[in-house]
Amino acid sequence: MNYDKIFEDFIREVKEEGTYASKDEIRTATQKMYDIIISNPDSTPEELIELIIKDNIDLLESVIDRYPIPGYTVGVNVDNINVKINGGKLNNYGEANKAMPDDALFDIASMTKFYTQVVAYNMIKEGYFSLNSKVKDLDPRFINLGDLTVNDILTFTTQFRTDGRLDSKKSFDEAYDTLLKVMPVEVGKYNYNDLGMMIMKEMMEYVSATTFDTLVEKYITHKYGLNDTHLILPTNKIYRATGSANDFLGKVNDPSALSLGGFSGHAGIFASSDDLIKMGKAVHEGLIPADMISNTYTPGVKNNRGIMGNTYTSHEKGIDMSYVDKLEPKTNFAIQGSTRTQMNIGKNVVSTALFNPASMGIVEAKNMEKKINDILISQNKAPTSLIKNLSFDGNIFDSFDVRQMAPSAQTIEPVVTANAVLALRLRLLNKFIKEYDKNYNQEINVHRSL
Repeated sequence: MNYDKIFEDFIREVKEEGTYASKDEIRTATQKMYDIIISNPDSTPEELIELIIKDNIDLLESVIDRYPIPGYTVGVNVDNINVKINGGKLNNYGEANKAMPDDALFDIASMTKFYTQVVAYNMIKEGYFSLNSKVKDLDPRFINLGDLTVNDILTFTTQFRTDGRLDSKKSFDEAYDTLLKVMPVEVGKYNYNDLGMMIMKEMMEYVSATTFDTLVEKYITHKYGLNDTHLILPTNKIYRATGSANDFLGKVNDPSALSLGGFSGHAGIFASSDDLIKMGKAVHEGLIPADMISNTYTPGVKNNRGIMGNTYTSHEKGIDMSYVDKLEPKTNFAIQGSTRTQMNIGKNVVSTALFNPASMGIVEAKNMEKKINDILISQNKAPTSLIKNLSFDGNIFDSFDVRQMAPSAQTIEPVVTANAVLALRLRLLNKFIKEYDKNYNQEINVHRSL
């Protein structure tokens, strides 16, 4: 076997498939995997992977050492290779030192928007409505939307206004009435917001006479065997929930979702890393109609956002401009939640990066809020509120805005890059395996629980 030729062919193939990384960057990312393969000719694939994932483990452990993040789960799938790493704790309260289980259910926050988009695209395919349909014609309860179309919402090219924040209301009915009276302020300019997906959720329920959780089951969870993905978290699974200030109640962290009863089209889903990997793989297996998949990774109105306006697309500046690393193919895209959760999706690679800072507990959250405000005050800036105490119909919740407590640039983004590097290394390993045995199709599973 000509090892050098296989390596060089791999670098050429990765570059030719379309990536913003240079050949030298691809070579640098994969050189360590190549060296391990050469140095360990008698090792099994699992043993080789155990050697290479030490870099990823070291990074993950350093992140939770430096930031108020109890634990994590990371998954990388490359064709027939599955790697999962979980570590730290499920939360910082309740059972002392309860280790992060490998089937933890994370509050994925705004990643929920992608599920809403998937339902919408499938309903378009089935003829319930079209991209050009006017929302008011589909659902007359939205009395102030004028000529706003489905496409205006799905591309995130509409700015909305409501009579006060939904999470400032004191009852579900009041919040719901406020949502139905939402009005567009500006159309045609990119505007990332939650309200559009809330509108889509309500409208799709109305035209199908079906609840949103049933629509998600029909088009996503039941269809692809996602048994650990829930809008309504079963009581017997609450003990596995994490990533929310309310996970011990089986409720999410998002204040607007809580104001609407616990979930809406923009937030509300708990999911495991394994289910997210399954969903990512399903994107190119029928989850999204084939003629619409390009909307996920093709830039739309904003050059690092997809035509499906809530996805992040590949960019020549890589992680500095998007949540897709330069090493990933240009047809990869990412979805992210403010709870510090992310999934990157491609034709042959799917990865997750799931942290749970919103499970730090109220004591640590207050300490972090004070530290951040002390810094702001020292810079002559106004202090901020990162903790909300919410009450809807007598139900009391907390909500932590963890984005400043666990900054993306120091938490999620390095892990996205590390996942991209690991994915390339696993692809190189796969190439060597296939060169040795072209009929090799055995599942390779490596799981490290720390």
